[in-house]
Parts: sequence; structure tokens; C-alpha cells
Amino acid sequence: MKNLFVLPAVAFGLLVGAQNINANEVAVIDAIEVTTPIQDKYIDLAVENLPQTVIDAVSTDYAGAIIESAAAKEDASEFKLLLKQGDKEMEVFCDANGKWISKK
Repeated sequence: MKNLFVLPAVAFGLLVGAQNINANEVAVIDAIEVTTPIQDKYIDLAVENLPQTVIDAVSTDYAGAIIESAAAKEDASEFKLLLKQGDKEMEVFCDANGKWISKK
């Protein structure tokens, strides 16, 4: 008779204990950080409208290169140039003072 009373008490204890275990679980949410590259906005620019400092930098550092096309940021603080030197074409970046900018 004693076993008939102990068995339901143990089953009830396990049921209550299992619910406490479930209640103590902590939900872990993985935070996903989404990064989007900031793309610089350039406006097409006529080669004739480039500042003289930029033209001088090209003639000094890329002797014999021809400026195929040019673009500038809206504030004219940076220029993107497409240069052609022989069969080789390259895209270079320059600030308004004629200093080269490395873009990776």
C-alpha cells in the first residue's frame, strides 16, 4: 500500500520539477549585424573641369596617361579618374589637393 502512495508522489514531483527546469530556460536570440557598404556617390565631370592640381598630379605621377573620364563627389572633395596609359586602363582616386587616395 505504501508503494501505491509513493509512486504518484514521485511522478508528481518529477512533473513539477521538469516544469521548473523549462521555466528557467533563457531564450537566446542571436543578434545579426547587417552591414552594408557605403558607396560613394560620384557625379560625372568633364575632364576640362578638373582642378589644375588634379591634372598636375596625373601628369607627374602617371606620365603619358590620358584621362578618359572623370567623376567627382558632390562636394568636389574627391575625384575618380579613369586613366589610360598605353593598353592599360586604371581607376584612381584623388583628393582636391592632388593627393592620391587608396580604395580597397
